[in-house]
Amino acid sequence: MFKFKFLKMKSIKVFFAISTCIFLSCTSSKNCGEIFRKYTSNNKYFFAMKAFGGDKNSGDIYGDVEVTKEIYNSFNLGEDYCVD
Repeated sequence: MFKFKFLKMKSIKVFFAISTCIFLSCTSSKNCGEIFRKYTSNNKYFFAMKAFGGDKNSGDIYGDVEVTKEIYNSFNLGEDYCVD
């Protein structure tokens, strides 16, 4: 009886460990950064962003992302924005 309970507990732990790994691997990755400039060009809206995740050797990473007018108007300089 004791051996059966031990095996059952072990099976539950393994199940939860595998479930956690699957759940974490299925999450979507997002690239986020701080908006340091907003601009428009040819009726398109853009954020110039400083991305997170640069290392000591490469320094800051900069990039531009096109957004909708609604998103453009809902974010301010200095706020973080994430791209799917």
